[in-house]
This record gives sequence, C-alpha cells and structure tokens, in this order.
Amino acid sequence: MASTLQSHLQSLTSTLTQTTTLITRLQALSFQPGSESLSENPTSVRLELAQDIHDSLAQLDEDLELLRLELEDLTDSHGTGSAGFSGLAGRTRSGSVRRGSKAGEIERLQASVLKLGEDLKSARAGFRRAQIVAKKNAEAAKVQERELVFAELRKETAARDSSGASTPRESLFAHRSKGKAGRSGQQVRSGDDLLVTTSSDLTTSLRRTHALLETEVGRSHFATETLEQSTAALAELGDKYTDLGSVLGKSRELLSTLVRSQKSDTWYLETAFYLLCATLVWLIFRRLLYGPFIRLPLFFYRVGIFLLNWVVFKPILLFCTVTGIITTTPYNPTSSSLAYQSTTTRRPLIIQPSATEGVRQFIPGMADKLKSVGVPAGAGGGGAKRDKSGDLSGKVSEEIGKMAAGEKEEVKRGDGTVLRERREDEKPNPRKKGFVDESSEEGKVRDEL
Repeated sequence: MASTLQSHLQSLTSTLTQTTTLITRLQALSFQPGSESLSENPTSVRLELAQDIHDSLAQLDEDLELLRLELEDLTDSHGTGSAGFSGLAGRTRSGSVRRGSKAGEIERLQASVLKLGEDLKSARAGFRRAQIVAKKNAEAAKVQERELVFAELRKETAARDSSGASTPRESLFAHRSKGKAGRSGQQVRSGDDLLVTTSSDLTTSLRRTHALLETEVGRSHFATETLEQSTAALAELGDKYTDLGSVLGKSRELLSTLVRSQKSDTWYLETAFYLLCATLVWLIFRRLLYGPFIRLPLFFYRVGIFLLNWVVFKPILLFCTVTGIITTTPYNPTSSSLAYQSTTTRRPLIIQPSATEGVRQFIPGMADKLKSVGVPAGAGGGGAKRDKSGDLSGKVSEEIGKMAAGEKEEVKRGDGTVLRERREDEKPNPRKKGFVDESSEEGKVRDEL
C-alpha cells in the first residue's frame, strides 16, 4: 500500500513539474505586432496554453485529494495495528523494527504530500501571474500594432499634403494624377501589407502548432507514464490476487480440518463432561450421603441389635438356663426326675400300626398270571419286554412281579438307616413324643390317623 502511494506521489510530482514548465512558458510568451488580432480570439496560443494549465491544475487538485484520503486510511490502519500489537507481549525485535520502518515511511509520505500541496499552491499563484504577464504582453503587441497602423496613416497623409501642382493644368488634374499615383502606391502597399500579414499569420499558426505539439507531447508522455504505472499496478494486483487465491484455498482446508476436529473434540468434551458429572454425583453420594443415610442408620441398627442381644436376650436365656426352664441335657425317660407324667385325659396321638397279621399275600396263582401279562410290541409282541431268563425287564413290571412273588426288600432312609418294625419286647422310642391316656385304652391297637 505504501509503495503504491509512493508511485502515485511521484507521478503527481512529475505532472506538477510539467505544469510548472507550461506556466513558465506562458509567462515568457512574447508577441510580435500583428501576431495577435485586435479582437479577442479564443483560438489564440495564450488562451489555449492557459486552458491546458488550468485543466492540469484541476486534475492535480483531485489526485492530491485522493492521495490524502488514501494516506489517512493507511495512517488509521497503521495506528490501529500498532495499538493492537502494543498490547501483546513477547514480540521479536524484528517486528518492532518493521513497525518503526513503516511509521517512518508513512511520515515521509505525509511530508511529501504536504510539500506537494505547497508546490501546487505556488504553481497556482505563478499561473495567475503568468496569465497577467501574458495578457500584458498581448495588449502591448496590440498597442504596437495600432501605433504602426497609425504611423502608416500619418505618413500617407503627410505625403499627400507635401505634394502640389506647378501649372493650372497640373493643378487642375493634380487630384487625378494624385489619385492614380495613390492608387498605384496603395496597390503596392496593399501587396506588401498582404505579404506581411500572410507571413505573420503563418508564423502565428506555426507557433500555435508548435505549442500544441509540445502540449500533446507532454500529454502523451504523461499518458505513457500513467500507462506504465497502471501496468505495474495491475501486475502487482494480479500477484496479490494469486496469493489471495492460494491463501483462500489453504484457509478452506484449514477450516474443514477445524470443523472435523471440533466435532471430535465436542464428542470428547461431552463424554468427559458426563463422566465428570457421574464422578461428582458418586463423590457427593459417597462422601456426603452414604455416611448419614446408609452407614449411620446401619451402625445404629447393629448397635441396637448388639445391645438388645446382650441386654435382653442373653440375660433371659441365662435366667431360663439357671432356673431349668431351658435345658441342654438329653431326654431320659428312665430318670425319675425327668419322667414324663401325663396329666391329660385326651387320647394319645402316637401313631401305631393297625395291621397285626403281617404283610398280606396275593391270591394264589395271581403271581403266575401277572408274570404272563405283557404288552405285545415289535415282532408280534413276543418277548419284547423279557430278558434272557424270561422275566420282565421293566421297572414297574419287576416291582409288580416281586410283590406277586412275595419278595420283601429292606426299606432304607436317605441316610442309609434300615427301617424295620419294632418288636414287642422292645421299648418305644423316647424321642417320639405323644400324649397317651394311661387310664384308658392302654395296650389297645389303634388305627392309623
């Protein structure tokens, strides 16, 4: 940006130099008698040159104002950037030197712009002076031309007055001869005046053409410089746009990477947040709620059970043990102190066998019939359920056959104890408790309940 402003400032300076040259030429412009017409001519060299200078100064004013605005923008941006950089710590020495060089360059540009403005003001003042001087020179040339015309007229009048006739005939025809001579002299003078006027007009036209050519050459030179500067600015702008395109491409890739990273980071952060919340809830429950609401009631419950056991149940158990309400010695029916004395008139609930004739046998011949009974199955049903000895091999049929044959098996409990009937000479089991009415039905066989 600063380099662009510098090049623009240089172009304005060169244009102002050319305008100053034109002002000097306008001020030094000299006019020959007869080169300027007595009436005001808008196509004169002086007016055309003054108009070119005026247009150039107006264009310089506009360009200088634009340059000032751009310089103010650059100064504001540099001031903001400097303020932002001053708030950061840890900048390198090269960064501070670079900022100092930029500030110095901006100050030089400001000084150059101020100087250019002063030069433009002085050029305007010089232009006004040059216009006045050129106008005075043109008026002086017109006065000289009038004086020359008046001198010619006076000479002609004096010549006519000095010539006179010697004879009456000459005097009579003097005016005629004078008229002829005057006409011939006037024709000669008219031819000379025409030649002088033509040469002066040609000279004026050549001068005007020369001035116009110089002006056009200056304009073409300025246009060439402007075109070169525009070409350089466009080339620089193209490089900047290329760099900007690459920067935008890199920025797009960076943004896509950042978006993907943000999604993963968001998921990680949410998961970590939920874990943190669960951990905090667990810590609050464990450190604050677990003790008062769970451990403390459980502690009081255990203490209460312990105190109730040792204060109530243990003394009661000890009292019952000491007083004999609860004993730990085995029951002995032969002991006189522990003999069971029945004091009730109810019938005893002791279960006694009702059968007295032993195991009832089947009807004679039933066993053979049962053995012959079978269910025919496969190959006509003959011997399907029989083994090599001819007996039935089924479990149910074997049991039925054994029962029919009168076979007796020993009945065993789950722990292996063989159950048998109590003999008459054996005493009853004292551990089997029951209420027996000794006064009635003693020794009588009772039915099963």
